Amino acid sequence: MQTNFITGDSSLESNSNTDNINNKYKMKYYLLSLLMACTLTVTAQENTDPNIGRAEKMFGLLLDNKADSLYENLSAQVKPMVQKQQFEDILNKVEPQVGKYQKHGAWEVQQVMGQKCYVSMVQFEKTELGALVIFDAEGKMLGIQLVPAAAVKKE
Repeated sequence: MQTNFITGDSSLESNSNTDNINNKYKMKYYLLSLLMACTLTVTAQENTDPNIGRAEKMFGLLLDNKADSLYENLSAQVKPMVQKQQFEDILNKVEPQVGKYQKHGAWEVQQVMGQKCYVSMVQFEKTELGALVIFDAEGKMLGIQLVPAAAVKKE
């Protein structure tokens, strides 16, 4: 039984059409809430991997030609095998072949040759390459490189 709030009459019977409309809105509201909750959960899971942010930072250092900073972020296990000079002018070395850097996409986690890698597709004037960054368990960089897009691009 419903109450008419204008007249205060509580003898009105439930209108089945009104109930059906209210139930449809309740169901839509419920489904929308569920969809939003699932979206937030997926986004939160993607953003919980700290290496996604680290990959973006390392790529930014590469773009800014910060060879010293890239070297400092290397894992102790690979530092003896790499010289700081190897990180210098990486972009200037590839741009004659691929054109100027334009933009890069979101970072994704992929398995490449059995190794967990962080990959972003990088657009240059003439072609697209993949930026690949690998970290150790402590979040120190094991390597960063630009690779052919076909090596890392998902179909």
